[in-house]
Amino acid sequence: VVPTFLLVQSHMCLAGFSLGWSEVFAYHRTRKGIGKRSLLVDRGESGYRNVFFPDGRILYQGEGKRGNQEPLGGNLRLLLAQKRGTPLRVFLRERPGLWRDLGCYRVEGHRYSLLPEEGRWVYWFTLAPCGCEEGL
Repeated sequence: VVPTFLLVQSHMCLAGFSLGWSEVFAYHRTRKGIGKRSLLVDRGESGYRNVFFPDGRILYQGEGKRGNQEPLGGNLRLLLAQKRGTPLRVFLRERPGLWRDLGCYRVEGHRYSLLPEEGRWVYWFTLAPCGCEEGL
């Protein structure tokens, strides 16, 4: 586990390191999946259906588990990150209390589509690894 001061105060890349929740929270600053400068992803434990591709890209389901998702809150943040090219740090939940820093990603694209089995519209954001960047 990496000390919190390294994650918060350093601009060095910590990709690949295992972190405790306290280290992730010190950077991410919210329990929601979409933060101001980072994202939390998992392999379905949260109820979201993220898809991980062999090339490192992630298909990330937008924020909101009930009703149609709206371009508000975290979804708006990701739409703006795509428009502006803003990188986001991604943390993968490996198991309860243990996270892996996957490094920096950019929102490469998005689509808004119907989930027929749930009868609602959701955002799908394509995240592409972009390497570590200064100031992130």
